[in-house]
Formats: sequence, C-alpha cells, structure tokens
Amino acid sequence: MAQSFESYQGNASARARDAQDTVQQLKNKAEDVADTVKTEGAKALKSAGESVDEAVSATKRFVQEQPLLALGVVAAFACAAGALWKMSPARRNNDLLERLSDYVEPGYRALRRRI
Repeated sequence: MAQSFESYQGNASARARDAQDTVQQLKNKAEDVADTVKTEGAKALKSAGESVDEAVSATKRFVQEQPLLALGVVAAFACAAGALWKMSPARRNNDLLERLSDYVEPGYRALRRRI
C-alpha cells in the first residue's frame, strides 16, 4: 500500500510533463487564434477604408453636380440638430415649468370642478 518515494517522484514528474504539454498546447491555440483575429481585423479595416473612400467620392460627386441641393440638405440637417439640442432635457428650465404649472393648475382644478 505504501508508495515508494521513487514511484511518487516518477508520478510527479509525469504529471509535470503532462501539465507542460497542456500549457504548450494552449499557448499554440492562443497564438493561432491571435493570428486569425489579426488577419480578420486587417480585412475588416481594409473593407472599411474602401467604404469610406467610396462614400467620400460619392459625396464629392453629389456636391459638384447639385450644389444648391447639397446646401439645402446641410441646412435642414443643421436645423434638425438644433431643434433636438433645444429639446434636450438638460436645457429645460425646471423653474419656469414649475412656475407655469403653479399658475395653470388652480385654474385647471376649477375647470374640472365645473365639469
């Protein structure tokens, strides 16, 4: 039943070799995955660059062919962005809203009582 020191040492060194082999396999797999990610990332970056170049050339063509329409589109976009900015909750004046509700609410209650 008792295990000799030599057999215990042999088992320990075998386990250490197995662990080293497993670590090496994991390291190789990680390197393969990193290479794959690098390759796919380069492809995606190249594709995005081509898309940007196409969009820029199409926009240049549109502006050169129809400059007034392009200015109109830019002006409409600027107006829409300004309207959205003015409507943002951070720009609301809560004091004004509270004063207005204090002014309107009593009349509203009286009107509801009449109905």
